Amino acid sequence: MESIPLIAIRYHAKYGHFRKPYSNVSSLTYPFPPRPAIAGLMGAVMGIKKDDVPEMFDENNMKAGVEIENRIKTVTHVTNFRQYSSGDISYSVKPQTKAKLSKPLKNVPKSNKATQIPMELLRNPSYILYINLTNEKKMEELKTRIAHKRFVYTPCMGLSEFLAELELLPDWRTANLMDPGENEISTVITKDDCSLLFNKIRSEKNYNIQELSVPHLGNKDRRFTYKKYIFNLMSSPLPVNMNGKMYQINDKNITFL
Repeated sequence: MESIPLIAIRYHAKYGHFRKPYSNVSSLTYPFPPRPAIAGLMGAVMGIKKDDVPEMFDENNMKAGVEIENRIKTVTHVTNFRQYSSGDISYSVKPQTKAKLSKPLKNVPKSNKATQIPMELLRNPSYILYINLTNEKKMEELKTRIAHKRFVYTPCMGLSEFLAELELLPDWRTANLMDPGENEISTVITKDDCSLLFNKIRSEKNYNIQELSVPHLGNKDRRFTYKKYIFNLMSSPLPVNMNGKMYQINDKNITFL
Protein backbone atom coordinates (compact mmCIF):
# COMPACT_ATOMS: atom_id res chain seq x y z
CA MET A 1 0.00 0.00 0.00
CA GLU A 2 1.37 3.39 -1.02
CA SER A 3 1.97 5.81 1.84
CA ILE A 4 3.28 9.36 2.08
CA PRO A 5 4.77 11.29 5.02
CA LEU A 6 2.48 13.93 6.38
CA ILE A 7 2.33 16.65 9.00
CA ALA A 8 -0.95 17.87 10.48
CA ILE A 9 -1.22 21.46 11.70
CA ARG A 10 -4.02 23.10 13.67
CA TYR A 11 -4.52 26.55 12.17
CA HIS A 12 -6.81 28.83 14.17
CA ALA A 13 -7.47 32.47 15.08
CA LYS A 14 -10.11 34.77 16.57
CA TYR A 15 -11.00 36.19 13.17
CA GLY A 16 -10.08 35.53 9.56
CA HIS A 17 -10.79 36.73 6.04
CA PHE A 18 -9.94 35.12 2.68
CA ARG A 19 -11.34 37.65 0.22
CA LYS A 20 -13.36 36.55 -2.75
CA PRO A 21 -11.90 38.62 -5.62
CA TYR A 22 -15.24 39.02 -7.39
CA SER A 23 -16.88 40.73 -4.39
CA ASN A 24 -17.03 44.52 -4.84
CA VAL A 25 -19.32 46.59 -2.59
CA SER A 26 -19.05 44.06 0.23
CA SER A 27 -15.84 42.11 0.85
CA LEU A 28 -16.89 38.46 1.16
CA THR A 29 -14.72 35.63 2.43
CA TYR A 30 -14.14 32.02 1.43
CA PRO A 31 -15.13 29.65 4.28
CA PHE A 32 -11.73 27.90 4.27
CA PRO A 33 -8.19 28.89 3.22
CA PRO A 34 -7.68 28.35 -0.53
CA ARG A 35 -4.62 26.46 -1.66
CA PRO A 36 -2.66 29.63 -2.64
CA ALA A 37 -3.29 31.00 0.87
CA ILE A 38 -1.90 27.79 2.40
CA ALA A 39 1.16 28.06 0.15
CA GLY A 40 1.64 31.66 1.33
CA LEU A 41 1.31 30.54 4.95
CA MET A 42 3.99 27.87 4.49
CA GLY A 43 6.20 30.45 2.79
CA ALA A 44 5.75 32.85 5.71
CA VAL A 45 6.73 30.17 8.23
CA MET A 46 9.88 29.28 6.26
CA GLY A 47 10.79 32.77 5.02
CA ILE A 48 10.35 32.03 1.30
CA LYS A 49 10.37 35.03 -1.04
CA LYS A 50 6.90 35.98 -2.20
CA ASP A 51 7.69 35.50 -5.90
CA ASP A 52 9.14 32.02 -5.21
CA VAL A 53 6.14 30.70 -3.26
CA PRO A 54 3.93 29.69 -6.25
CA GLU A 55 6.68 27.55 -7.78
CA MET A 56 8.05 26.09 -4.55
CA PHE A 57 4.62 25.01 -3.35
CA ASP A 58 2.97 24.00 -6.62
CA GLU A 59 1.22 20.65 -7.17
CA ASN A 60 4.51 18.88 -7.86
CA ASN A 61 6.08 20.02 -4.59
CA MET A 62 3.22 20.23 -2.09
CA LYS A 63 0.03 18.38 -1.25
CA ALA A 64 -2.38 20.28 1.00
CA GLY A 65 -5.65 19.17 2.56
CA VAL A 66 -8.05 21.22 4.72
CA GLU A 67 -10.36 19.90 7.40
CA ILE A 68 -12.91 22.36 8.80
CA GLU A 69 -12.55 21.79 12.54
CA ASN A 70 -14.99 24.41 13.90
CA ARG A 71 -18.43 25.06 12.46
CA ILE A 72 -18.12 28.03 10.11
CA LYS A 73 -19.51 31.23 11.64
CA THR A 74 -19.32 34.67 10.07
CA VAL A 75 -19.96 38.22 11.21
CA THR A 76 -20.17 41.41 9.15
CA HIS A 77 -17.90 44.24 10.22
CA VAL A 78 -18.03 47.67 8.60
CA THR A 79 -14.48 48.90 7.96
CA ASN A 80 -13.65 52.58 7.44
CA PHE A 81 -11.16 53.51 4.72
CA ARG A 82 -9.96 57.12 4.59
CA GLN A 83 -7.43 58.75 2.25
CA TYR A 84 -4.80 61.08 3.66
CA SER A 85 -1.73 62.74 2.14
CA SER A 86 1.61 62.70 3.92
CA GLY A 87 1.46 66.49 4.58
CA ASP A 88 4.42 68.53 5.79
CA ILE A 89 6.53 66.63 8.31
CA SER A 90 9.52 68.19 10.08
CA TYR A 91 12.19 65.75 11.21
CA SER A 92 14.10 68.39 13.21
CA VAL A 93 14.08 68.19 17.01
CA LYS A 94 15.36 71.77 17.43
CA PRO A 95 12.93 74.15 19.17
CA GLN A 96 11.39 76.71 16.87
CA THR A 97 12.31 80.36 17.44
CA LYS A 98 9.05 81.59 15.97
CA ALA A 99 5.57 80.29 16.10
CA LYS A 100 5.01 78.55 12.80
CA LEU A 101 1.61 77.97 11.38
CA SER A 102 1.05 74.45 10.18
CA LYS A 103 0.75 74.10 6.44
CA PRO A 104 -2.43 72.67 4.98
CA LEU A 105 -2.22 69.10 3.70
CA LYS A 106 -1.61 68.73 -0.01
CA ASN A 107 -3.48 66.55 -2.47
CA VAL A 108 -6.32 65.84 -0.07
CA PRO A 109 -9.64 65.09 -1.77
CA LYS A 110 -12.26 67.79 -1.30
CA SER A 111 -14.56 65.24 0.22
CA ASN A 112 -12.36 63.42 2.71
CA LYS A 113 -15.09 61.28 4.20
CA ALA A 114 -14.48 57.71 5.24
CA THR A 115 -15.54 55.02 2.79
CA GLN A 116 -17.36 52.27 4.64
CA ILE A 117 -16.88 48.74 3.32
CA PRO A 118 -18.82 45.84 4.89
CA MET A 119 -16.43 42.92 5.46
CA GLU A 120 -17.54 39.37 6.09
CA LEU A 121 -15.26 37.89 8.76
CA LEU A 122 -14.77 34.31 9.88
CA ARG A 123 -15.35 34.08 13.62
CA ASN A 124 -13.14 31.70 15.64
CA PRO A 125 -12.05 29.77 12.54
CA SER A 126 -10.11 26.57 13.13
CA TYR A 127 -8.79 24.15 10.51
CA ILE A 128 -6.49 21.15 10.39
CA LEU A 129 -4.04 21.40 7.50
CA TYR A 130 -2.54 18.19 6.11
CA ILE A 131 0.74 19.01 4.40
CA ASN A 132 3.15 16.87 2.39
CA LEU A 133 6.29 18.32 0.77
CA THR A 134 8.28 16.29 -1.74
CA ASN A 135 11.49 17.92 -0.45
CA GLU A 136 12.21 16.01 2.76
CA LYS A 137 14.61 18.66 4.13
CA LYS A 138 12.04 21.41 3.62
CA MET A 139 9.38 19.28 5.24
CA GLU A 140 11.56 18.62 8.28
CA GLU A 141 12.36 22.33 8.51
CA LEU A 142 8.66 23.19 8.34
CA LYS A 143 7.86 20.65 11.05
CA THR A 144 10.63 21.95 13.33
CA ARG A 145 9.69 25.61 12.89
CA ILE A 146 6.05 24.95 13.73
CA ALA A 147 6.88 22.71 16.69
CA HIS A 148 9.18 25.36 18.22
CA LYS A 149 7.20 28.45 17.06
CA ARG A 150 10.22 29.68 15.08
CA PHE A 151 8.33 31.44 12.27
CA VAL A 152 10.24 33.76 9.95
CA TYR A 153 7.09 35.84 9.45
CA THR A 154 4.07 35.96 11.73
CA PRO A 155 1.26 33.62 10.59
CA CYS A 156 -2.09 35.26 9.91
CA MET A 157 -5.58 34.14 8.97
CA GLY A 158 -5.81 35.68 5.52
CA LEU A 159 -5.19 39.34 6.43
CA SER A 160 -2.16 40.60 8.38
CA GLU A 161 -4.49 42.13 10.99
CA PHE A 162 -5.77 38.69 12.00
CA LEU A 163 -2.91 36.93 13.77
CA ALA A 164 -3.13 33.13 13.77
CA GLU A 165 -1.80 30.23 15.82
CA LEU A 166 -0.16 27.13 14.36
CA GLU A 167 0.03 23.94 16.42
CA LEU A 168 1.77 20.75 15.28
CA LEU A 169 -0.29 17.61 15.89
CA PRO A 170 2.35 15.01 16.80
CA ASP A 171 0.38 11.78 16.27
CA TRP A 172 -0.14 12.24 12.53
CA ARG A 173 2.82 10.92 10.54
CA THR A 174 1.87 8.92 7.43
CA ALA A 175 -1.12 8.72 5.14
CA ASN A 176 -1.99 5.50 3.30
CA LEU A 177 -3.52 5.57 -0.17
CA MET A 178 -6.92 3.86 -0.27
CA ASP A 179 -8.89 2.28 -3.08
CA PRO A 180 -11.66 4.39 -4.62
CA GLY A 181 -15.17 3.75 -3.38
CA GLU A 182 -17.73 4.76 -0.80
CA ASN A 183 -16.40 6.40 2.34
CA GLU A 184 -16.71 9.37 4.67
CA ILE A 185 -14.20 12.16 3.96
CA SER A 186 -13.20 14.66 6.66
CA THR A 187 -11.62 17.27 4.39
CA VAL A 188 -12.71 19.63 1.62
CA ILE A 189 -13.14 17.53 -1.56
CA THR A 190 -12.62 18.35 -5.23
CA LYS A 191 -16.03 18.03 -6.86
CA ASP A 192 -14.71 16.14 -9.91
CA ASP A 193 -13.21 13.47 -7.63
CA CYS A 194 -16.44 12.38 -5.93
CA SER A 195 -20.21 12.14 -5.90
CA LEU A 196 -22.34 12.68 -2.81
CA LEU A 197 -24.19 9.71 -1.32
CA PHE A 198 -27.53 11.40 -0.68
CA ASN A 199 -29.05 8.22 0.74
CA LYS A 200 -26.52 8.35 3.59
CA ILE A 201 -27.17 11.97 4.53
CA ARG A 202 -29.36 11.86 7.62
CA SER A 203 -31.41 14.81 8.89
CA GLU A 204 -30.42 14.12 12.50
CA LYS A 205 -26.78 14.75 11.66
CA ASN A 206 -25.26 18.18 11.14
CA TYR A 207 -24.94 18.98 7.45
CA ASN A 208 -24.66 22.28 5.64
CA ILE A 209 -23.17 21.20 2.32
CA GLN A 210 -21.94 23.75 -0.18
CA GLU A 211 -20.26 23.75 -3.57
CA LEU A 212 -17.88 26.60 -4.33
CA SER A 213 -15.33 27.61 -6.96
CA VAL A 214 -12.09 28.47 -5.14
CA PRO A 215 -8.56 29.46 -6.29
CA HIS A 216 -6.41 26.38 -6.79
CA LEU A 217 -3.06 27.47 -8.22
CA GLY A 218 -1.53 30.93 -8.68
CA ASN A 219 1.60 32.54 -10.10
CA LYS A 220 3.74 35.47 -8.99
CA ASP A 221 1.55 37.84 -11.06
CA ARG A 222 -1.45 36.79 -8.93
CA ARG A 223 -3.26 35.03 -11.74
CA PHE A 224 -5.19 32.01 -10.50
CA THR A 225 -6.80 28.85 -11.78
CA TYR A 226 -9.96 27.64 -10.02
CA LYS A 227 -11.47 24.35 -8.94
CA LYS A 228 -14.89 23.46 -7.62
CA TYR A 229 -15.01 21.93 -4.15
CA ILE A 230 -17.72 20.50 -1.92
CA PHE A 231 -17.54 20.72 1.86
CA ASN A 232 -19.63 20.68 5.03
CA LEU A 233 -19.79 23.95 6.98
CA MET A 234 -20.79 21.97 10.07
CA SER A 235 -17.37 20.28 10.32
CA SER A 236 -18.54 16.66 10.09
CA PRO A 237 -17.41 14.12 7.44
CA LEU A 238 -19.25 13.83 4.14
CA PRO A 239 -20.43 10.45 2.76
CA VAL A 240 -19.20 10.26 -0.83
CA ASN A 241 -18.28 7.83 -3.56
CA MET A 242 -14.66 8.67 -4.39
CA ASN A 243 -13.25 8.19 -7.87
CA GLY A 244 -10.13 10.23 -7.11
CA LYS A 245 -7.34 9.67 -4.62
CA MET A 246 -8.12 9.49 -0.91
CA TYR A 247 -5.82 8.71 1.99
CA GLN A 248 -6.30 7.27 5.47
CA ILE A 249 -4.51 8.82 8.40
CA ASN A 250 -5.27 7.35 11.81
CA ASP A 251 -9.08 7.13 11.93
CA LYS A 252 -9.75 9.79 9.25
CA ASN A 253 -10.04 9.74 5.48
CA ILE A 254 -8.71 12.80 3.70
CA THR A 255 -8.16 14.23 0.24
CA PHE A 256 -5.95 17.03 -1.04
CA LEU A 257 -7.01 20.30 -2.70
